[in-house]
Amino acid sequence: MRLKIPKKVFEVLIEIATKSSDEIVFIGVGNAKEGDIIISEFFKCRNIAENTKIEFKADPLCIYTAYKYAEKNGLEIAAIIHSHPAPPYPSSLDMKNMRLWDIPWIIIDSLTGASKAWRVDDNVVEVPMEFVDDDCGRN
Repeated sequence: MRLKIPKKVFEVLIEIATKSSDEIVFIGVGNAKEGDIIISEFFKCRNIAENTKIEFKADPLCIYTAYKYAEKNGLEIAAIIHSHPAPPYPSSLDMKNMRLWDIPWIIIDSLTGASKAWRVDDNVVEVPMEFVDDDCGRN
């Protein structure tokens, strides 16, 4: 499995993450094709966690909006993207929540802009990301 992400859009997400003092959160929607997950749209969600500096909780209305949009357009919720003020590795809380969402989690280091994607099966596994020049099939 590999994630394909529009390069220009992801660069904007990194810019947002590195300029924010809070953890940011986006929902990525897209579809699977030939073993790859192709993310074509991103929804910026409000972080409603109690301590937004060190954790995130996506606003449920944003998740619902992303889900309804995906459903209407023949897509799926394909990834959760959020930032940490630290290297892009899952925290223990991330790993707990990753077990609830069987999709890749992309973590952006808000200090350096470095990013990695992860998934939990029996273990935490890094998911390769490919940044593409086109819009990954968006209309």
